[in-house]
Amino acid sequence: MREEVVQRLLDLNREFYDAQADSFSGSRVSPQPGFARLLPHLPRPCPRFLDVGCGNGRFAQFLQSHNRIGEFIGVDFSAELLADAAQNAEGTFYRRNLLEPGCLDGLGIFPAVSCLAVLHHLPGKANRVRLLREIREHLTGNGRLLISNWQFMDSARQRRKVQDWAEIGLAATDVEPNDYLLAWRRGGFALRYACHIDAEETAELAESAGFAIVDQFRSDGKEGNLSLYTVLTPTLPMLQS
Repeated sequence: MREEVVQRLLDLNREFYDAQADSFSGSRVSPQPGFARLLPHLPRPCPRFLDVGCGNGRFAQFLQSHNRIGEFIGVDFSAELLADAAQNAEGTFYRRNLLEPGCLDGLGIFPAVSCLAVLHHLPGKANRVRLLREIREHLTGNGRLLISNWQFMDSARQRRKVQDWAEIGLAATDVEPNDYLLAWRRGGFALRYACHIDAEETAELAESAGFAIVDQFRSDGKEGNLSLYTVLTPTLPMLQS
């Protein structure tokens, strides 16, 4: 994917989350059902926890309500969502561009990291692999990475949100396979970018970034299967591209 297209899609999503922060946070108040199935994979104890793409802090609030983590660090690119997160959970929050190399610099090492509903909003497979590799550098050797990817194309209800790329001046040839432009109609109309990352693609990303899959399951949404959760652990040595 050309760099200018990556930047266009990233700007689109940044504009979406800044403009729709209130309506987006309002639709994501209660914990997702899949969160509970992640708890057994958290180390005991877990003195430090990093949430990459923490959004409004919903997962942090869930973990803290179960007394499963110590210090919480959250990073996100949306100042508006980070402000919500600081109200919803206790922790330290940083505004970072997750597509920039070194976006996690200075945060330290963690026994567990989450990256929930984030990768499918990062344009370009190479960028997703790069972020996963950077997360790996901030995990202990036997740590756990918890990720989830939205399975929106498996739902007829969600597929109705797909829009033509011409709406933002792009063509299907400008983007990668399984990339989509989606409409948001809660609190007004807006557009955002998402990639449908299925189990096969998740496995490829994990291997490329030096991770092994520990567990995988689907949960959430009206259908009960709209999120693909994957628990990963670093492999040794890390694979090189």
